[in-house]
Amino acid sequence: MYKDDDMEQAQFVKEKVLNDLWWDKINYIIAFTEPIYDMISVTDTNKPSLHLVYDMWDTTIEKAKSVIYWHEEKRENEQSLFYDIVHQILEDRWNKTNMPLQCLAHSLNPR
Repeated sequence: MYKDDDMEQAQFVKEKVLNDLWWDKINYIIAFTEPIYDMISVTDTNKPSLHLVYDMWDTTIEKAKSVIYWHEEKRENEQSLFYDIVHQILEDRWNKTNMPLQCLAHSLNPR
C-alpha cells in the first residue's frame, strides 16, 4: 500500500502504464535503437569480430534510418531532423573509433 505522500507519484505511474501513446513512444525508441544495440552486442564478445564492424556500421545506420523514416512517414528523399541528429551521433562515434585495422580486417575477410 502507498503512503499518502506517494499517491501523486502512484497516480502518475498508473497513468503512464495504462497510456497507449506512451507505450507507442517506448516501442519507437526500442525499434530505432535495436540495430545499434545488436551491433554493440555482436562486437562485445570474446569472438573475433573486428572484420564485421566495418559493414555493420552501414547496416546499423540504414536500419535506424528506415525505422525513423517509417515512424515519421517520410520518403527517402525527404529530410528528418531527428534522423539527422541520430546519424550525426553515430557518425561521430564511428569517426572516433574507426581504425585502419578495421578496414584491413574487413578487406582480408574471405567472404
